[in-house]
Amino acid sequence: MRLGNNKKRFVSLCIVVKLVFEDRKVTTTRRLFLGSPCFIQKLFVSLSVSNDKKFEKTNFKQKSKKMKTKLTTFTTALLVLAPLFAMAQEKKLWDFPVRPGMEEWNLLRTEQERVAAIQIPEDILAKLTPEELIHLCLTFPSFGLFTAFNTPQEGFSVMTNRYNIFQHLLSRNDVGAPLIQAYKDAGMTGFRTLPYSNEFWNLKLYYIELLLSQREILLSLTSEEKLELITEARLKFDEKINDENFLSYPGILFSVRIMAGTLSIEHSEFTTLQSRQTTARFIETGVLDDTTVVDEIISITDSHINAKKRTQ
Repeated sequence: MRLGNNKKRFVSLCIVVKLVFEDRKVTTTRRLFLGSPCFIQKLFVSLSVSNDKKFEKTNFKQKSKKMKTKLTTFTTALLVLAPLFAMAQEKKLWDFPVRPGMEEWNLLRTEQERVAAIQIPEDILAKLTPEELIHLCLTFPSFGLFTAFNTPQEGFSVMTNRYNIFQHLLSRNDVGAPLIQAYKDAGMTGFRTLPYSNEFWNLKLYYIELLLSQREILLSLTSEEKLELITEARLKFDEKINDENFLSYPGILFSVRIMAGTLSIEHSEFTTLQSRQTTARFIETGVLDDTTVVDEIISITDSHINAKKRTQ
């Protein structure tokens, strides 16, 4: 394989990615073409292909097939994330006109005025694509409000009653994929690639996990999406306990609650554990007093993930 040719192809790929995610003049049609699985896979496959004249056609087919197989998961994630990149960098259908920190926000004197300022017009809500809705959830100005109440779920229930964006989110059955991909893009210090603000990052990650732990969201997921989500929550758990910024019992529970909520829908053996009052209360409220339950949830999660992967 010739390094010079690969460098050229890599530069070409970077240019295409830049066009897809940054160039505001690229048309929607062209974006769809550039973002197609076939097109992206061919670009990556080309990185592994030598220009050596002695390269056998059969070997090319074998390597191409292997490369496409390895890239299936990556390209799927890329295609789901692409609209979120576009939402974050281009003119949107709608955006919050007033935010905390703006002069206009400081002029709002009552809580009713502040709530009204970040409500989304109903006609706009009806037009939002799944990616546009998740974009607005990720940029919601008062995302940390849930921390002001006795339990995370009580806080989110208040937010749902106050703000129509969350009422609309829970009524949709097509927001799982972009929300899961945003969760997978979230690291311990911020989003890895999505160009959103990482300010108050711990709260932002908890907020995303709180959205994903809602039963309405979990029930809307396909079996594949549930497996993808519980696998990612399990990874986040490990990342948190190895990161000093997240190494706190309340912090890890947001990840554990996603696992517990998913298991309550997908895993029959979880019924016994769920029947315990402490576990049922944890799924319902997000608060868990018995730390031994965490170990049991993790153990069942690992068994569930391994069993699912064996049947794939």
